[in-house]
Amino acid sequence: MTATTLAGRPLSGWSRDARHGTWHALLPAGSGEPALGALRIDRALLAPEGTRERLASAVLAVARLRLPGVLGTVDLVGEAGEVWLITARPPAPTLADLLAGGGPDLDAGSAASVLNETAQTLLALHAAGLAHGALDTDTVVLAPDGVALLAGAALGAVLGDVPDRARREADTVAWAGLCRILGEAWAPGGTPAAALFAHCSTTAAAEGLAAARAALVAGRTALPADFLLRTALRAAVAAAAPEITEAPSAAGTGPDSGGADPDPAPTAAEPVAPEADDRATPDDQLTMPSRARSRSVPDQAHHTAAPDDQATVLGRRNRVPAESPAAAPSPPSQDDGEILLRFGPGIPVEAQDALRAQWGTPHLPDDPDRRQRRRRRGWMATTAVLTIAAVLLWLLLRPSPAPTVTAVEVQAPAGRLHCGQTADLVGVVTTDGRGGPVTYHWLRSDGHDSGELVHMTHRGDRRVTVHLRWTVRGPGSFRGTARLRIAHQRKPVEAQATFGYACS
Repeated sequence: MTATTLAGRPLSGWSRDARHGTWHALLPAGSGEPALGALRIDRALLAPEGTRERLASAVLAVARLRLPGVLGTVDLVGEAGEVWLITARPPAPTLADLLAGGGPDLDAGSAASVLNETAQTLLALHAAGLAHGALDTDTVVLAPDGVALLAGAALGAVLGDVPDRARREADTVAWAGLCRILGEAWAPGGTPAAALFAHCSTTAAAEGLAAARAALVAGRTALPADFLLRTALRAAVAAAAPEITEAPSAAGTGPDSGGADPDPAPTAAEPVAPEADDRATPDDQLTMPSRARSRSVPDQAHHTAAPDDQATVLGRRNRVPAESPAAAPSPPSQDDGEILLRFGPGIPVEAQDALRAQWGTPHLPDDPDRRQRRRRRGWMATTAVLTIAAVLLWLLLRPSPAPTVTAVEVQAPAGRLHCGQTADLVGVVTTDGRGGPVTYHWLRSDGHDSGELVHMTHRGDRRVTVHLRWTVRGPGSFRGTARLRIAHQRKPVEAQATFGYACS
């Protein structure tokens, strides 16, 4: 039976088969929230021992880099026996969608933008000791502003069959293939742009990805003069974007119904991951798996495990199947991995009588009143301990009330930024001075979402300042807009500011 919700969000009717499973879209949980992507990973790929741990480690390593050219990861969870990778947006449209749609306005500038951004993202992964492992036209996702994002980064390195030592070389070969495909599709034959893409593909195979990207940058004069605007690329993305709607009724999909389970150049600028004061670390935003195990059950038809409806995939926990009252405990195996306490034979039977005689006390007649008083005292002590524990737990876990935000303002640099400079965008949040956590997001115009950040305020603080530092590198012109959204209130409050960048 196909799931209809995941992590509290309903699944939409959109889905797509992928190399490592099936992509779905999660509908917004509330107004103003974006749709999310969710990859249900093929169970067979997770079967080898230790795969889940390696997968969680790889996903977390990529998330910590906070690369703007990677489709953002929200969580890695397990639900109803499935493992899901939740992303900041559905992985659509892909480069394959744009190639299949045959947009007439897509040109050599569009190809150069995609190739440049995918190359610099792959180089950043390689510099961190990682690899994508499954690069093709289906794993390159186009954001609404035409920025190319890599989906499933590091999944292929964990779930694929390419040896560790060859994964970066495989990424380079795959990028060279993209270069040939886009050159043939979007650059007319016999033009300088077509020759540029063919040269970059050959350079990647012979000298590596960094040399190929340098050749692409050096040959920008072969590209259309206005390619930095990405006009055609944005229009093609808008036309190919899928409509995310509610899923059809789940009737007929039950188990008895017979239904099936349902430095940029030549691009304008390279936004580098922002550094925000008081930001939450990636570990706060991601829940990563450590290891979840379930013991095998001899008779699966009559002895089933208690369901784990939703769990963070590798939260440190052991699942124990529900035992029937009559079931006898099974002997522990040597590789069970559990801590086993072994008890010796104890005091020999022949010595027990002698010990009892040495340490024994005269037998007192049984007194029913004494037994009742003893039970009453035990009950009162237990009740007192539980009451104290409950009060302490409530005091520790009760949420701190959040202050009311009355106004938000974002201040951007007044002058235009030049080559390699960093824009310091300052968010000023006005509160009622009550003190407590202020929860906020920075949303950048290139599609990057900082995730949920928290700034703790003290009582009497009516003015809170938060920062977003946005570094831009590479030749070209660029206008960046940063939006600050206060998310902890019932009605979100937000403001935005824009800065300019030019480098020749």
